[in-house]
Amino acid sequence: MPVYEHDKDHPESIDARAAQLDPWVMYLVVRRERAASLDGLLVAAAQATYDAAARLADDPRYRDAFGEWASRSFRKVCLRANEKDWPRVAELDGGDGAIDGEPVVRALPPRRKSERERLLVALQAYTAEVAELPARAPPVTGEAPAMVFVLNEAVPMRAGKLVAQIGHAVLLCAHAFGAREADAFAAWAAAGRPCAVRRASGEAWAALQREEACAIVRDAGLTEVAHGSETFLALPPRPPGAWSTRVRALPAL
Repeated sequence: MPVYEHDKDHPESIDARAAQLDPWVMYLVVRRERAASLDGLLVAAAQATYDAAARLADDPRYRDAFGEWASRSFRKVCLRANEKDWPRVAELDGGDGAIDGEPVVRALPPRRKSERERLLVALQAYTAEVAELPARAPPVTGEAPAMVFVLNEAVPMRAGKLVAQIGHAVLLCAHAFGAREADAFAAWAAAGRPCAVRRASGEAWAALQREEACAIVRDAGLTEVAHGSETFLALPPRPPGAWSTRVRALPAL
């Protein structure tokens, strides 16, 4: 199966992103005091990012911002908010990702870094180490289509970096497959956008790219990982019963 290739991987695109003095940024804010497993946090981040884009990218108030961001930057920054600041974050337009009905991540429409609200300037980066979060995979039940994200465990990252990377993955997957598999994406949305996060490395990672239709995230190398590092791949929504044997065998985080 061919891996979906996107223009974010082109060297000239990466160079242009790195050279930006005032980049367009999508901010993802994690609700710090709401305990979440790593799996739950990443699923919530993917759902929040998709929700923000699905509801606001064509909104006249944000259409130009999404367009500039998509063409020039695609950058995401993960911040953390305590319970005092979270209500103010929730007042900003955005998309939510929840665990057990409780919002834990909010994704905001892109804005220039220099034009971000004073609240966002004051919030600290979310820099939790993966080991600080419990690994407790939310179950994927029923036969509703679920999007599968696979983490490349050969590329170590902090939790905030993982949040940003899975945000990239969900949007790239939607861009690659949303139009050609519109019914599957519609069923996925109707089911509440269920997701599963798995991990792979080495031959298993390479085999997924050979055998599965997927979108893959290759990092621009601006922060924690080397330029070109493959961090996540995303498979379009499929009922769990339709997952390949290889995908079903992937371990949880």
